[in-house]
Formats: sequence, structure tokens, C-alpha cells
Amino acid sequence: MNSVKKFLLPLTIIVLALAAGVLLWSAASLHPASAQAVYQTPTPDAEGRIYYTVEEGDTCTRIFLLTNVSIDEIIRLNGLTESCSLITGTKILLGTVAAPALTETAMPTPTIAPEKITPTPTPEPGFAKVCVVLFNDLDGTGMRTEGETYLYGGVVSINDRVGKVSLTGTTVAGNPDEVDPLCFENIPEGSYNITVAIPDGFNATTITNYPLEVKAGEQATIDFGAQVSTAAPGQDAAAPAGRSPILGIVGIVVLAAGIGLWIVMWRQRKV
Repeated sequence: MNSVKKFLLPLTIIVLALAAGVLLWSAASLHPASAQAVYQTPTPDAEGRIYYTVEEGDTCTRIFLLTNVSIDEIIRLNGLTESCSLITGTKILLGTVAAPALTETAMPTPTIAPEKITPTPTPEPGFAKVCVVLFNDLDGTGMRTEGETYLYGGVVSINDRVGKVSLTGTTVAGNPDEVDPLCFENIPEGSYNITVAIPDGFNATTITNYPLEVKAGEQATIDFGAQVSTAAPGQDAAAPAGRSPILGIVGIVVLAAGIGLWIVMWRQRKV
């Protein structure tokens, strides 16, 4: 009996370690990565210069993919070396636009009787542009890289949190250099939820719902990723209804425990 206990203790530890590893693997595979990027187009300053603030983990390649400003142009505008090394928190120049010229014209000041003066109406809130990309995540990283094209068929919904704006559209397909993404014009500034339904035959590699603060005068671009489903033809990529991955894990643990117990009993017979 003591020899049985001697073998059962390490066997139990091995079985528990195996179960923990399978559970961790299952949890990691069931939770996709966050959406790759949300880029708010900076507003030009008073002199027409457009700057981008470098975030942690940024590279010139990532900034090129976000802004469509070439790496060579980023290096030229900012006097960088060929390695294009960046420092988090610094501002880099993306380009300049022509600042509007101000023309001073002398105009006589009219005299208006107080009773003729009407209140100035409150300006309407500003508008922005929101674009959504569904890309073919070939490497499954959740980050859009060079060579990964847009996917067609993703149904996009934009809804504000007060129930006044509800828009839908379908993502386009093609090379990012040749086609424009799905964009929604004249979006009032405010808080929104952006969701995308992944087309049949694909699995999401990023989250499919993103909260977004829309600011007047800016353009926000959100990247969602999807990958071709690995399910067999005619079989749904999702787990079949009524089945749970936990049952499979329990089955593996029970099988391992059974094999271990058989080994212990076999060793006991030989003693």
C-alpha cells in the first residue's frame, strides 16, 4: 500500500500540471487579440503642420501603415537616420498643409438699434469621419502588416451611446494602396460603439467591438482582423452547439489518470 501511495503522489502532480496547461491553452485560444489600431488624424496647427506623437512600441513601419506617410518621407521630414529610430513621447512631422490666408478688409461698423439685435445661434457640434478596415490576418497576429489586404463582407455597425446615430455598411476588398476602406462621413462628435460581423468562412483574430470617442474635425480608422477558418468543408468554424471545450479537457485528464493508475498497478504486480 505504501508503494501505491509512493507512485500516486507524483502521478497526481503530473495530472494536475497537465490539466493546468490544457486550461491555459484553451483560455488563450478562446480570447482574440485587441483590434490592431485606432488612429485619430491630427488636426494641423496654426501654421499647417501635422504632427504625430510617438507611442510606446511605435515604429516607422507602424506609423506608415496608420498614416500612409512613407517611411522615406518620415525620415526626410524629421532628419532621422536610415534606421528610423523613434523616442516615445516625442512629436514627429507628418506633413504640412497650406494655412488659410487671412485678408483684412476695412468695413464700416453699422449702427444697429438694440431692439433689432437678435441672439447669435449656438454653433452646431462638429463632425468627423470614421473608417473601418477588415483585413485578412494571414499570420494571425491581430496586427495588420504589409501584404495583408482588405476583406469583403464584414457588416459594420456604428451606434452612438444616446441612440441618435445608427449606421451600417459592408467592408470592401482589395489592396490598401488601390482601394479606400469603408468610411462614414459627417459623424457627430460623441461616444460610439463600433462593431463588425465577420463573414462566413473566417474567424476573428481581434475583438469585434470597439468603443470610440469621435472628435470634431478628425478622422478615426479602426482595424479589425479575420483569418480563414480551419474547419473542414461543410463544417461550421464555431464549436458545435451543446459541446464545451471543458468536457474535452476533463476527458484528457481522466484518460491520463487512468493510464497512470494502470502503470502503478502493473508495477505492483511485478514487485
